[in-house]
Amino acid sequence: MRYYILIGVVIAAMAGWSGFWFHAADKVRTELERHTNENSQAREWTHRELEISGFPFRIRIDLSQPSLVLRRPPQEFHWRTDHVKAVGHPWQPRHILLDLSGQHLFRAMGKTRQHSLTVDSGEALASVEVDGGGIPARLSLDSKDIRLQYDGAAGLGAKRMQIHARPAPEAPDSVDVALHGDGLNLNAGTFPAEFPHTIKLVDLQTTVTGLLKGDASPQNLAQWRDGGGTLEITKLQVQWGDMDIYASGSLALDTQMRAIGALTARIKGHNQLLDIAVASGAMDKDHLTAARAVLGLLAAAAGGTLSVPVRLQDGKLFLGPAPIARLTPIISR
Repeated sequence: MRYYILIGVVIAAMAGWSGFWFHAADKVRTELERHTNENSQAREWTHRELEISGFPFRIRIDLSQPSLVLRRPPQEFHWRTDHVKAVGHPWQPRHILLDLSGQHLFRAMGKTRQHSLTVDSGEALASVEVDGGGIPARLSLDSKDIRLQYDGAAGLGAKRMQIHARPAPEAPDSVDVALHGDGLNLNAGTFPAEFPHTIKLVDLQTTVTGLLKGDASPQNLAQWRDGGGTLEITKLQVQWGDMDIYASGSLALDTQMRAIGALTARIKGHNQLLDIAVASGAMDKDHLTAARAVLGLLAAAAGGTLSVPVRLQDGKLFLGPAPIARLTPIISR
């Protein structure tokens, strides 16, 4: 008799779980269809085939040719890709894993200008966690074999890129952001052939204080700046050819949308940094000799590593006493 009871319990549990899974899967399908049916002039979400699978322990969503259009006249934003996969677990509905591998096309259009960004990746896996109100609590993206094209021209490539973001636990209205890049390849025409075209490492850990209201328009950036928005850099490390930079500090924007702030930095191979500043047009070649002499003395006194304060002020970047670059607005008005 006890075996029949046990079998009955198992069958009941299986039936109950099956009902729960299909209910959850149907709820997901209904929600996706709702977003499609609620399209408006301001937002348009479309896709072709939708498949939900993964029984019994996962809910897997396969979307073919999804696209999103956001309209805020006179601006429009477009995104599309060939395929997106999402996986979640019924007992953990606030955590979703995404497979974003492949090509993604982004377009931004205004009254007189249009820009496009194409992102290709051999593998791109994302993790999204939301709180009880549906607000993102943690975002992660891990991409490999990345190739970027801006307005149709080849740009940056990377062996691997990782991005993590979360609300700062000890600072309201702030976001912690971490970016780690390995093997970043610059387009052949970016710098002269004698420069190394592979950046071995970029490692950034920062907190963005103050939340940007809307997109990164000049008006919203000005509002963020005027509200006390800053970029608090805990760690910035760049390894590029003979150059190794380690810096930390605080940055903001001035009234002309140029970077302003102060950092402390340790730099090995600072001569390469000066050569890059000249090659990029940020520093006049006439100033190179004086800057190389001053910074060379400071580095020699410290055993070969340049340890100096970094100032960004009045549209110039200073390493210690030496101005090494002109700063331009990060966005035009």
